[in-house]
Amino acid sequence: MSDAFPATVPDEAMALALRRIAEAEAAGRGSEMAGLGFKQVVVNMGPQHPSTHGVLRLVVTLDGELVKDVIPVVGYLHRGKEKIAEKRTYFQYIPIPDRTEYIAGMNCEWGYVGTVEKLAGIRPTRRAEFIRVIMAELNRIASHQVGVGTFVADLAPLGTAIVFYAFRHREKILDLFEIATGARLMYNYFRFGGVRYDLPDGWVEQCREVMNQAPAWCDEYESLVNDNAVFLQRCIGKGVMTQDDVADYAITGPNARASGVAHDLRRTRPYSVYPELDFRVCLGEHGDVFDRYQVRVDEIRESAKIVLQCLDMLPAGPVQLGGLRPPYVITPPPGACYTAQENPRGEYGTYIVSDGSRYPYRLKYRDPCFVNLQIFPKLLRDNKIADAVAISGSMDLCLGGIDR
Repeated sequence: MSDAFPATVPDEAMALALRRIAEAEAAGRGSEMAGLGFKQVVVNMGPQHPSTHGVLRLVVTLDGELVKDVIPVVGYLHRGKEKIAEKRTYFQYIPIPDRTEYIAGMNCEWGYVGTVEKLAGIRPTRRAEFIRVIMAELNRIASHQVGVGTFVADLAPLGTAIVFYAFRHREKILDLFEIATGARLMYNYFRFGGVRYDLPDGWVEQCREVMNQAPAWCDEYESLVNDNAVFLQRCIGKGVMTQDDVADYAITGPNARASGVAHDLRRTRPYSVYPELDFRVCLGEHGDVFDRYQVRVDEIRESAKIVLQCLDMLPAGPVQLGGLRPPYVITPPPGACYTAQENPRGEYGTYIVSDGSRYPYRLKYRDPCFVNLQIFPKLLRDNKIADAVAISGSMDLCLGGIDR
């Protein structure tokens, strides 16, 4: 073997896990199964593992089937999306947020564009505001369908049905995106002061038809698993996240609301036209795996309700400000700005520093996936490895948001 590919590569995470085992044994806290001749072992869960929902690596210390320690290792998908902003104009950077938390591209675009608008003093048109809410809520539904479908698929035979149901329904939403934007995943749709295109003829009627079906979709998902004894046994009481945990680890989104924390930026710090809309903040009671699943299903129903209201209230008028058409030369005054919006996984914050030029001086995202990952060691510890898979899936991570 050549020197370029050494046989042994030092690994800090693995070394840390082994050191913790040695310290536990020295303190008399070795394997609980020591009488049977077993010792704690360290295994890699990922980065090529379906239940990590991307290239996440968990260095797991096992005592038999019990998880005794977890060290998350990130960075396998890192692409420097924040640094790229410094070499692109404000307009040129708009397609990049689609590629961060890629399951929620519309929401991420809105976070970036909204921050630049606040920094530059730009106010979008009223029709564009309603279209933005429609697109964001459609994307929330599509994201939750991925989250719920793949989570249940993590529970082995239980998920072979629901994941196909969820993805079949999601295709109808992607069809709407394709008709309106020309793309199904990377949209490049939002613009400073509005959106790129107005809604095509017939789109509103087609969207209304699809959204009227959404409650039946949720009923179908629940009918497949909510009465399944194996599903309930693997979810209820597992991976409990208390309200104190939510506060200590800055958890947001459905994961926080599943613990009964009524924190939803659309209500607690309302933006756009959300104050004009009627919808319910979906909450759980116990903060376990089942509640995190149920909150997402309930939010699909509420997002469909929001979309239908916006379609009914959709005003006439332009979708872009007249003075903000190509080449979109934006030069915000020097200063800094942070905005936050409720994306499908929690608070998606965008922080931009302007030096008065056409290029952002600095850009930083506060992605909920990265923040929610902090609680993994606490949630997974002292659970069986099979339950750790269910708990991980219930957190609905997107690695594009963790590795930016």
